[in-house]
Amino acid sequence: MPDATRPDLRILALADSGLLPESVQKPFDDWRILRARDAVAHTVRKRLKADADSMLVFMLERLEAADDDRGIFEGIYALAEVVDLHRVRTGLHSEYLVLVMAGQLNPYGLLALTDDFDYVPISAIESARKLWELVTAHDVNARALIAVLAESHDDSILMRLEAYYNPPLHSG
Repeated sequence: MPDATRPDLRILALADSGLLPESVQKPFDDWRILRARDAVAHTVRKRLKADADSMLVFMLERLEAADDDRGIFEGIYALAEVVDLHRVRTGLHSEYLVLVMAGQLNPYGLLALTDDFDYVPISAIESARKLWELVTAHDVNARALIAVLAESHDDSILMRLEAYYNPPLHSG
């Protein structure tokens, strides 16, 4: 079992591989979509001023109330458009909100941005924890699936993670 404080990040490769059973993939996908909603809403909420435009507040509340994939994605993009109209007052822009969303939806992609797996975005670590939790609860042999994926795909991120977790032995 991976260390609870520093989970094995290779599991994130499985989320995009198609190798996970639906009993794991679906709850993980739902979880990360809800996290994207919450991250975007939190980002906007902390920038709102007391006299915020009513349309901005309405769109934010609409997003916060959304509970299905379609409503969440429509809410994020609609809120992003309104945020752009109030860019000066909020200090935010739509591209930043899309980046916040993407960081939650694609934790494996975030790993491509780092050369040091000791310091990765917390959202990637939390995603790996959640995925380990789900595979454990559903008795999925994630380590075997990771090995299959590592052997069958030419994935630079996974190869770098393999080297990180299994450094070559150097003779002195």
